[in-house]
Amino acid sequence: MAINTPQKEMPTVGSNPTAGEAINDLDYPTGQRPSKAFETLRAAFALRGHTLRRTDPATGPVSYWASRWGLAKHLPDIDAAQRFLEQIGGRR
Repeated sequence: MAINTPQKEMPTVGSNPTAGEAINDLDYPTGQRPSKAFETLRAAFALRGHTLRRTDPATGPVSYWASRWGLAKHLPDIDAAQRFLEQIGGRR
């Protein structure tokens, strides 16, 4: 009795999984990754039970929103987000 299992599809040579406008931040040293500061801050918010979102950096100036229990707080820049994190008892 033979079991037919499909072969795994392999990407073609030269394909890029981050094609388009995405930045492959693995090309940067860890401290210089463009979204590293935001991702670290977002994780710190998550530890405090909040979510942190931001606007798309490709479309203009970035602003942030922290939310919890259906309420949202606008934070105009990453420094304001850091200060709000400290107010809710978190740290980066």
